Formats: sequence, structure tokens, C-alpha cells
Amino acid sequence: MKRNGETKRRRNVAEEAEQGGGGEDPAMWENLDRNFRQVQSVLDRNRSLIQQVNDNHQSRMADNMSKNVALIQELNGNISKVVNMYSDLNTSFSSGFHGGKNGHDGGGAAGTRA
Repeated sequence: MKRNGETKRRRNVAEEAEQGGGGEDPAMWENLDRNFRQVQSVLDRNRSLIQQVNDNHQSRMADNMSKNVALIQELNGNISKVVNMYSDLNTSFSSGFHGGKNGHDGGGAAGTRA
């Protein structure tokens, strides 16, 4: 349920930006929204991985326990991805606001669109 509220909040911010209610560039808000959705996708995958690890651990079967090694490695890699994604979001957001106001090109926002 919390995720739906966060999605609605991001959508409202993007809509306000498009209507000129506090945003700089609608494309910047769309880019941020897209990046937040990518982060949420990784976080959803992490939730699933954690559930699988817990289920395997509770089963106490040797085969399931050995599967946890790969699951935990994927989880660890995903956590690093999320940290990098949030760092990119911060750069994109800052560039969009500060770069655009100061006449810079705001290159951080364009760099995360790929």
C-alpha cells in the first residue's frame, strides 16, 4: 500500500511541474519519475529475494541453504545498484534545478535517461 501512495505523490509532483506549479522542466520530472520506477523495481526484486532466503532458511534443507549463497549475492549487488541509482537521481535532480537556472546544460539529467 505504501508504494501506491509514493507513486501517487511522484505523479502529483510531475503533474504540478507540467502545469507550472513548482517545477523547472517537465522532461526533468518525467526522467526522475522513470528513474524512481527503476529503483522501485530493484527494491521489489530485493523483497522477493529476501522472502526466498527466509523460506530457504526455514526449510533447513541443505540444497535450499546452498541456494541462499547466490540469492544473497544478488541481493548484495542489487543494494549497490540502488545506491548508485539514488546517487544518479541526486545528480540529475541537482543539475536540473541548479544547472538550468545558471545557464548550464543540466547534463546530469540527460545522462541517466539511457
